[in-house]
Amino acid sequence: MTLRAMALAVGLATATALTGGAALAQTKDFKIGVVASLSGTFAGPAADSVEGIKGWIKARGLPGRNIVFETLDDETTPVGASNAFRRLAANPDIAMIYAIVPSSSVMAIKSLASEFKVPIISAGAADAIGIPADPWLFKVTPAVKDFMTVLAKYAKDNNYKRIAMLNGTDAFGQAEIAGMRELAPKLGLEIVAAETYSAEDTNYNAQLARIRAARPDLLYSGAFGRNAILVFQQFKQLGLNIHLVIGQSIVTASFFTGIGGAKVADGVMVPIQLGSFGPSVGGESAQLYAELEKAVGHQPTYFNTFGYDVGLITEVGVAKSNGTRQGIRDALEAIKDLPAVNGPVSYQPADHTGQNDRSIAIGRLEDGKPVLPKK
Repeated sequence: MTLRAMALAVGLATATALTGGAALAQTKDFKIGVVASLSGTFAGPAADSVEGIKGWIKARGLPGRNIVFETLDDETTPVGASNAFRRLAANPDIAMIYAIVPSSSVMAIKSLASEFKVPIISAGAADAIGIPADPWLFKVTPAVKDFMTVLAKYAKDNNYKRIAMLNGTDAFGQAEIAGMRELAPKLGLEIVAAETYSAEDTNYNAQLARIRAARPDLLYSGAFGRNAILVFQQFKQLGLNIHLVIGQSIVTASFFTGIGGAKVADGVMVPIQLGSFGPSVGGESAQLYAELEKAVGHQPTYFNTFGYDVGLITEVGVAKSNGTRQGIRDALEAIKDLPAVNGPVSYQPADHTGQNDRSIAIGRLEDGKPVLPKK
């Protein structure tokens, strides 16, 4: 199937699937463009994010408006993201765009954002997505530095002094290792191995062998999608006796299916946003999590919670604006401490990073669910 044919088919399917029964009785359309990784290594997280957005529409949506989506596949490539974004942004009927793609693809979109002047709510954790801020692009999740801050403090508090890192060669992966290099000496940690992989890799034995030889106390893997599955499988096959921490992108149905079931990953630690801990975090986050769980009909994954937060941000952008691109952009930038599943969202002109390290904790996977450590 060509990209255009796939885009049209998925766009129609998404518009139907993401519009609840209540919306059918509404008459005013609100059109959102979606650049999503429907194929490639980020397809699992993207699918879960879309399910979370569906949950938001079912539970809340935009009163008085029928949400219509036009969706294009970036194929988990920056070039694909740029091309898809250009096509969507050029349509004046599209009021805003979701970028449900990894950091490297978001960065490609960011380079075009001010040219097209359409408000964008994006995935991706790379610091450079939110700082320096592009006036039109708003990321949701904390910056990489926030995740690495939580990871470094966890290592220090648990006496894991020798750290190994395995990261992608993309912008996200390199931001992770750069962040840890900056933090480690400040907290008395030593990075004893810093290995990389590319998205096309299928064998990680060489990297893992070098990591084993470095004798780390803790290995952090920033792999996601297919890479995360293969890294985890080969880690197990080599019988490495290293405390394993993996980035939050693994908490998806596709990862657990790929490794042979959720229980296979029991004991793996994950720095992840608060929404993934469900009711145990309490407060507004727990209340919103309950809304999401009811809407999707199962225990939400991390990326379900991300998708729901995208919807909550959209609500404010539309409700507090005149509905134009400029009006929505201005309303998004004015958001301060908006309650969300994963913690409060705030934007300011110089920083379009929505959440920060307040929204992150490290949990232990138990049957596919992160659980907060007992105090």
